[in-house]
Amino acid sequence: MNLSCELGRQLMRNGAEICRVEESVERLLAAYGCSDSEVFAIPSCVIINIRTEERNYTKSVRIRTGAIHLDRLRKLNALCREICADPPAVEEAEKRLREILASPVYPAWVDYLAHGVVAFFFTLFWGGCLPDAVVAFFCGLIVKRTVGFMHSVQANGFFTNLVAAMFATVLPVILQMIGGITHVDKIIIGTIMLLVPGLAITNMMRDMLAGDYLTAVVRLTEVMIVALGITIGVAMALMAVPWLFAVVGIG
Repeated sequence: MNLSCELGRQLMRNGAEICRVEESVERLLAAYGCSDSEVFAIPSCVIINIRTEERNYTKSVRIRTGAIHLDRLRKLNALCREICADPPAVEEAEKRLREILASPVYPAWVDYLAHGVVAFFFTLFWGGCLPDAVVAFFCGLIVKRTVGFMHSVQANGFFTNLVAAMFATVLPVILQMIGGITHVDKIIIGTIMLLVPGLAITNMMRDMLAGDYLTAVVRLTEVMIVALGITIGVAMALMAVPWLFAVVGIG
């Protein structure tokens, strides 16, 4: 039960959809002989109940928001399939799970480079020119640094996206005020694509089609809160920077 709960929690934290979490945990329990079981999962909780002839055994785990790592999700999926095909001792399975969780993720420089490159090409995609894309590259680095700091202080998703969107917008607005660039809208759009919860939107639609309406509503709320944070952050930068320039008499 402990192994199943932890596997379900890590699947959810790393981006798995609800049906994948529930099915994986059910199959894992069945592999160890617990065929009469129920699994209920929502983005913030996994509850497992195992029925025997005499009593029920129930455990739930709280899921905190975590960074999505699709490579780790792939490894967790592979581990679940291997365990179901040939169940090892529970201690061995727990050891292999800990090894996956302890394995290093992408180096910091790869994360920064990825954020910059994504912002660069999204700016070109939305109609920006090459100088705009270069500015967006540095805005992507700002987003990465800001999000990392907000996670380190355990800020929630709303404030994380608000602050990241605000700081990412400041640079292009300043450059526009001093006459350095003209397509500030393309840069902002290309940069905030880093903050758009694409995986949450995809999982929300999949959960809705699968009939998991409660989960779909939860994910829809998450998406709306993130969108609200991005909108407020961009609006604050667009209003604050020109006001500061007017105060100091620049522009």
